[in-house]
Amino acid sequence: MHLKGQLHIHTTCSDGRLTPQQAADTYALQGYDFIAISDHDHLLKANYRKEVESIHSQMLVFFGIERTVGTRWGYVHVTEIEGQDETLYTFNHPGDYGFTIRQTLECIEDVSHTLRVDAVEVTHHGFYTPDYDCAMIPYPKVATDDSHTAQACGRAWVELDCERSKDDIIRAIKRGEAKPCYVRGSSNKSAIVIA
Repeated sequence: MHLKGQLHIHTTCSDGRLTPQQAADTYALQGYDFIAISDHDHLLKANYRKEVESIHSQMLVFFGIERTVGTRWGYVHVTEIEGQDETLYTFNHPGDYGFTIRQTLECIEDVSHTLRVDAVEVTHHGFYTPDYDCAMIPYPKVATDDSHTAQACGRAWVELDCERSKDDIIRAIKRGEAKPCYVRGSSNKSAIVIA
């Protein structure tokens, strides 16, 4: 089954502007099959899990947390996304930190003492950062929105072919079978999808 998904969304449960339900509705209208709500660990509201689990949607909705992890180069973010039995850990937006490839790899090494790293984002708030989409970073690559507002939803996503289950999606991403996709062009979304 061909699936389209978003792995990095912020809501009013931390520093986003959309409620979890509003975020889900926004992505559903754009034809997504699955999303991951991944609010910041240090800003989480007490009822975060309950709000995510109460989302009504035909999409699969993953519960996630964007973890803050200390490294030799400073703090970085890693998204932890829960399936049924599987968990996905994605090293987030290296372009946001301005790291070289070497610094990125050193940060990933530091993170791996605390959390596993399964994939690396090659986007910065939904915009492609090609410097990090290279073989020197030997992890599966994913594209995400890191959305905080409705206008930031739908800039980047992953597509993959697998069964429509949380664990199958996570396993496919870990195997490097997710295709990063991006919107290029004007803000009205009359866009070209690139891989």
